[in-house]
Amino acid sequence: MFKNNIQYQILNLKKGECLFHQGANIERLFFLEKGRIKLVRDTIEGQPLVIHIAYSQETFAEASLFSDEYHCNAICDNLSTILSFSKDEVLAYLKSHPKYAIELLKINAQQVRDLRLLNEIKSINSAYDRVWAFLLSEVNQESKLYFSYSLKDMAQKLGLAHETFYRTLKILEQEGRIIREAQFIKLV
Repeated sequence: MFKNNIQYQILNLKKGECLFHQGANIERLFFLEKGRIKLVRDTIEGQPLVIHIAYSQETFAEASLFSDEYHCNAICDNLSTILSFSKDEVLAYLKSHPKYAIELLKINAQQVRDLRLLNEIKSINSAYDRVWAFLLSEVNQESKLYFSYSLKDMAQKLGLAHETFYRTLKILEQEGRIIREAQFIKLV
């Protein structure tokens, strides 16, 4: 969206490197050209909580546009190329180009819908029903859920212990409701 219209810096980060820290002042906004970034918030108890995973060709930490400090840490999950934009320049550009402001609003509205659905799914008490509802909500037209992050991260996204998540997937597999492959799960 901004790549052709606003100057940016290119950052190449390795797995485990931190792009920004929770509580740091916000001066830059980011677009993930390629790779994967985990947004991790430190909870009140001091435990890390993955709140979002950004994939290639996505913006991330968009709330930073209207905040003074980052509300999470951004940690590279694999080799990543990131475009870094000045927050002030992005805001000025959006003010003078409403078409792009509308595009950004559409992206953010979809993210809000996705988060609300995830919250609804996380409110399901039964791990079995929660996992099944999540799979139903995430599969494509071929009834496949492709994922480029670990099952452990998927469990955390659903608010389940990874052992519970693995057990539930095993039960669904034994019942013939899913087929597990290396990079996808297919509903049968």
